[in-house]
Amino acid sequence: MSKKERSGRFNLRALLVQYKQGSHKDYDEFVNILSDPQTKAEDLRVYLRGIKENVTELNREFEDLVAVLLKLDWPHRELSVVREYQSLLVGLVCVHSYYLRASLRMLVKYFTPAINKSAPDTEVSMEIQQTNEAVFLNIHMVLKAILDSVPMSSTVLLPLLHDLFPFLGKAAYIQECYIRNLLQITTYLPSARQRILELVIDRMLKLDVRAPRQDIQETEGDEEDMEEGIVFDMDFEQDLTRDLENKDGCIFDRKRSDKPMTHREANILDVCMEMTLTYISNVCYTNGECNWEATKKLYREVLLVFDRLILPTHASCHVQFIMFYLCSTKLPICEGFIDYLWKKVQNPNTESVFRQAAVGYMGSLLSRAMFVPLSTVTACLDLMCEWIHLYLDNTSEEIVNADVSHHGPFYSVCQAVFYVFVFRNKEIFEWKKGHKWAEILNFQRIVTCRLNPLRVCLPVIVKMFSSISRMHQLAFCDTIIERNKRCILPVTSNGIGTSSVLTELDSYFPFDPYLLNRSGRFIIPLYREYKGSIEEDQELSDGEDDFLQEEQLSSTSESLPQSMSLSKTPKDFLHYGISPGFKHIQDIT
Repeated sequence: MSKKERSGRFNLRALLVQYKQGSHKDYDEFVNILSDPQTKAEDLRVYLRGIKENVTELNREFEDLVAVLLKLDWPHRELSVVREYQSLLVGLVCVHSYYLRASLRMLVKYFTPAINKSAPDTEVSMEIQQTNEAVFLNIHMVLKAILDSVPMSSTVLLPLLHDLFPFLGKAAYIQECYIRNLLQITTYLPSARQRILELVIDRMLKLDVRAPRQDIQETEGDEEDMEEGIVFDMDFEQDLTRDLENKDGCIFDRKRSDKPMTHREANILDVCMEMTLTYISNVCYTNGECNWEATKKLYREVLLVFDRLILPTHASCHVQFIMFYLCSTKLPICEGFIDYLWKKVQNPNTESVFRQAAVGYMGSLLSRAMFVPLSTVTACLDLMCEWIHLYLDNTSEEIVNADVSHHGPFYSVCQAVFYVFVFRNKEIFEWKKGHKWAEILNFQRIVTCRLNPLRVCLPVIVKMFSSISRMHQLAFCDTIIERNKRCILPVTSNGIGTSSVLTELDSYFPFDPYLLNRSGRFIIPLYREYKGSIEEDQELSDGEDDFLQEEQLSSTSESLPQSMSLSKTPKDFLHYGISPGFKHIQDIT
């Protein structure tokens, strides 16, 4: 048959007619030759052209022939074969939509490259990297053509991207390749960007919770040198991929710095975070200037993912820094995020656990972000203290004991105020009107109220706040702190015959120091480390950041409650209550 084919006498239509008439010999021989990996490139090219010319005949009766076509390892073949196959595949799914899912599934599977199973975490050779680059290029070209030609293809593609995501146990290189290709799809399928970002962030959250902060700190330093992570470019050929590149070229630059993490999950997460932050950077910035329209659109999409996935996930250490970095792009984005958090905190219809998580994010961002100006900090402290005083006005005077279960949001807001004030007090008091402004906050009423926030907030925060407020004569907490030490926290009923002791608030601050090496280049320049004054240093035996390190809390760790569980996502976020009303908010809505 190959002789016939090479001489131009190959006729697929005749084979199909013979098959329908009951003569299967030549057809079966053709299928076998087609599936043979030893078939020469020129022979295979002509076979594929013949099939393309008769693609309308390939109905369900010839599913076995289509199955062989979809199993061909075409991306690794010669360029002439690749081009012929791409043209055939696009024609096939356009004419016969029932082959669309199987075709897309075949394409997506190529986003997960095969590597040495005996040593999955070793460095992949440059030769294999280059081969995979060529494969990814071929896949994206035909995938874009299908998405452009078949309107329903995106609805079929997105579930496949979820279903074919590599397992968490797969090597870092495999995870990197798959996520990189997902992000590349967004350049020619922008309508699916939010769904794709949700897939990527969901995977990173799963890695994040498997790499606790304490484990990373214990693991790093065990190995001095690890092999450098794998990098590759995905530059498309100009003649066929002009749309993919956008006007600025590929969405990734592949500059890689610093060594990989020793902790396995942390290393994979570091690679994924670097890719994601690079992607955000290249979407938001053009030639070093912020592209405002593109940034606003991306912010809205990422905020929805944050609300659905990141906010409800407790004990993540790094993925939330995606929002941290996005907020750094432009002040209205940062203020919009704070506004979103504050509305959630105030909304009584939002579950208490989400209100507490939201104020934790708010306090942590105001404290840690170098890009948040003092004016925004003071505006937020004004609002939070106003809310606290209003809460106290509306609370019965009969309350005697602190009760976290009933007043959790109140205590969380108080703790956020203390936390932010401790971090930003130097700037506040360097401001000409800082002391006068701080007096208006009326800290003395807050610390002496019957709800007694100093009894519930974290001891380290209470100690620092007490020192600073006493130094500037804003509030005097020492007597209350000493009295609280002599008191036993109240017991509340959790059911018939059961009880539990209420202790301190949860110690989760979302933007605690960033530990990942390579992706840290995006975060560290924007990040504020705690630096106490001489007077504060005298109060604490350890002056290094972070002042909420676990070793400093070890003395109270036995009395701390289990971390709050954020297992449900909020149904909505309503817009009533006191809003920061930042002057830039309208620009991003």
